[in-house]
Parts: sequence; structure tokens; C-alpha cells
Amino acid sequence: MVSLAARAVAAYSRVVLKRQPRSPEHLVRHLRARLDHNPLPVLLFPGVKRQTFAGNGIHGEWLSVGRPTQAVLYLHGGGYVAGVTSTYLTLCGKLARALKADVYLPSYRLAPEHPFPAAIDDAIAAYTLLLKQFPANRITIMGDSAGGGLTLGTLLALRDRGMPLPKCAVVYSPYADVTQSMDSRRYNAKKDDMFTHGTFTASMNLYGQTDEDRRNPYASPAFGDYHGIPPLFITVSEDECLRDDAHMVAERARLAGVDVEFVSAGARVADLLPDDAGGKARREEDNTVYPAVLASFWKRWFLVRS
Repeated sequence: MVSLAARAVAAYSRVVLKRQPRSPEHLVRHLRARLDHNPLPVLLFPGVKRQTFAGNGIHGEWLSVGRPTQAVLYLHGGGYVAGVTSTYLTLCGKLARALKADVYLPSYRLAPEHPFPAAIDDAIAAYTLLLKQFPANRITIMGDSAGGGLTLGTLLALRDRGMPLPKCAVVYSPYADVTQSMDSRRYNAKKDDMFTHGTFTASMNLYGQTDEDRRNPYASPAFGDYHGIPPLFITVSEDECLRDDAHMVAERARLAGVDVEFVSAGARVADLLPDDAGGKARREEDNTVYPAVLASFWKRWFLVRS
């Protein structure tokens, strides 16, 4: 049985977010109007402190805990054209508490004003800043939708630059193909709660503004080479327009020898959290595979032992 929370999120998305854009400009205005403010109050657990950070040409929100054992760099979604860090604070506050981690949410530059590779450059700048506070093996990069694609593109760029890589990465429904060639863009358009096929056709030239840019694996990591990339946790719903992006990334990563945990079902981002740092996963009413698979990944990669 689908949880009440999941039903509420789906209903809200269909009513408020899902639209057939009239033009790329209309799409940008619509997404910014809907995603650039938080409809709910920010709720942080005691012991999690909201601050800001700035440096290395990047700024953003920082959720700190008393004695962090690790850090999370969380890259927000929004199709590379919208989204703000404040809408993720409640979610990332849960991460901070559960993982005993400081969580950093950079305000990376958005298209079309700042097309590819601006977001990649900003994500690398934020990661470089984190390396001054934490060793790479105590940093995780996470993201959803465009933030998931940005997470994957950042991993590829860090590897190619010879920089120390994070211990692992977690991506929810990654937007990993800005060439818009994945079939699920069409066959899942009616079932997807947030997007239509037109969402992606209208966004074709917003982030990657040339064919060369759109084919670049940092922009479209669905086509990347994953040799040497750290372990990945990937999840997506089979009803999403981004379904094929996630499957393609998992396939290419596994072929490259990457340790991949892949879950294809129906849970939401907020459900994919441990109840504590011991790796116990929050139960999903409609799918019992999440606790087992997520707990396995959490225990192997998120438990920091001194």
C-alpha cells in the first residue's frame, strides 16, 4: 500500500508542477515560480544548526552538527534552471542527524544565464572547499534529479582532473541525459508525477546549448566512462521520465567495475533515509526492498569508524 505521504507528494506534483510548457522561456518561469520557494516551514532536529558558507567562488547553506564524523555535499534538483537550497533543508537536516555529518548545499549557477559547464565548475569548487575541512574518504556527494546528474558529472570531472574522490555517491532519479534521447521521456510522460515529454524538449538548449556540450559526459553522464568511480547508490521509479537515465548509469557503472546498489521502485527521496547512523532504513509501506538494500549500502559506506 502506498504511503499517505507519497500520495500527497504525487498529488501536489501533478497539480502544481506538471505542465506542458509553451516555450523554453515559459518552462524556466514556471519551474522557478514553483521550485524557488519552500511551501513548508524548515524543521531541523535539535543539535543541527543552520549556517551559511562562502569561499572558493561559491556560497550556500551549511547544516552543522556538534562533532561531525563526515560531510555530505548535497546538490539540489531543478532541471539545471531552477531550485534553491532552502527547500532541501528539512531533508538534509535529517541526513545530518542520521549520519552525524555536516551537510553542505551549494547555490550553484543556473541555466540559461549560466549554461554548462557552470554547474560542474561550481560543484567542483564546493567539493574543493570541503576538502579543506574533511578528507575525501569522509565526503559523500548526493543529489536528486538535475542534482543527481550533476553529482555523476562531478565525479567524472574530479576523476579526470586527478582529484581525490569521495568515498561514495547517492543519486535519486538522476537527470543524466540532456540530449533527451532516452525512450522513457516519451513512454512515461503520462505516468510521471512531475514532468511531461515537453518538459525535456523545451529544456533541450537551456543547459547544454550546443550538441557538443549536450554530448559531453559531464553534462550527460548517462554516456560516461565510470572506471575508477567510487561506489554508487542509485534509485528511480519505473514510472518516471528519468527512468532510463538511471538504468543506463547503473549499467555503464557496473560494466566499469563500480560497486552499484540500484533500486528501481516507487519510494520518494525523503523515504531513503536511515533512522540512525547504524544504517537502519526507514520502512516503506509499499516496498520492502528499500530497507534491505539501503541498509546494506549505508552500513558499508556511511558508517565511519575511527
